[in-house]
Amino acid sequence: ETFEHMKRSGDYYVTVVEDTNLGQIVATATLVIEHKFTHSCAKRGRIEDVVVSGECRGKQLGKLLTSTLTLLSKRLNCYKITLECLPKNVDFYKKFGYLVSDENYMFQRFFN
Repeated sequence: ETFEHMKRSGDYYVTVVEDTNLGQIVATATLVIEHKFTHSCAKRGRIEDVVVSGECRGKQLGKLLTSTLTLLSKRLNCYKITLECLPKNVDFYKKFGYLVSDENYMFQRFFN
């Protein structure tokens, strides 16, 4: 139900890598498009939920997903693309031209 909602909205681009031998998804990432009111409703891309299964790490799947979604955001005419990551993953994303922002990231959690 949630995936169908995402699909219908047209603002979510869920990418998956499937191991066809196992019939299992082994990696996934999502590009979310936001329309920013303060930028004349220009599009901003946001990469979320980059996950590669443990047994498939080191096989360049994260690189494939990140590169694909970055290129897609350019093709969709996003004025910028952002992502949030753990400190241990910063160097990985820097390889693709992502920069560490000086902006503060703040949140409130409503559910565990």
